[in-house]
Amino acid sequence: MVTFLITSVLLVGLIAIAIYYWQKPAKTSETIELPPARPTVQGLFSDIQLNEPRTATTSNKLELTHKIDREDFEEAVAAIRAFQQSPDRMTAAKLLHVAAQTDDAKTFGRAIELVLMSWRDHSLADVSAKNLQALFNSEYWVLSSRSRTSGAGFVLKQTLSDANRELEGTNHN
Repeated sequence: MVTFLITSVLLVGLIAIAIYYWQKPAKTSETIELPPARPTVQGLFSDIQLNEPRTATTSNKLELTHKIDREDFEEAVAAIRAFQQSPDRMTAAKLLHVAAQTDDAKTFGRAIELVLMSWRDHSLADVSAKNLQALFNSEYWVLSSRSRTSGAGFVLKQTLSDANRELEGTNHN
């Protein structure tokens, strides 16, 4: 009981002191100045205004179409025919490399599917699953970054993932 009485007297005293200092006017005649204005800071993209349409410049335009010249096209057709006539390690590597050099993710994905289909029906017998997987993954990096990150590149990554999963799960040599 005595502890409760002493504690409440101390608490009331502390509250009274707090009210006294809170109500007490400042004795100094100094005026409080506002902080100086913030300096203008220019960020990384300070030249771009929000809600303002940007005009495309030649440096930031994406190349939307990939033009293949006649020589590249004929080389690709020759690689496909050579692979279809005699599917082996060399023609598969050549087909995948030529498809990757076209810098078109859709074309490279079709080449992977063609080689994988031949491997499934055992017409591509001299290539192990591990070697085929390494060939797919290494030729993937021949594609440009733009092709790998495009919409077709996303589909290609799914195709590669499915092929890798299939090749890892098999004991077929």
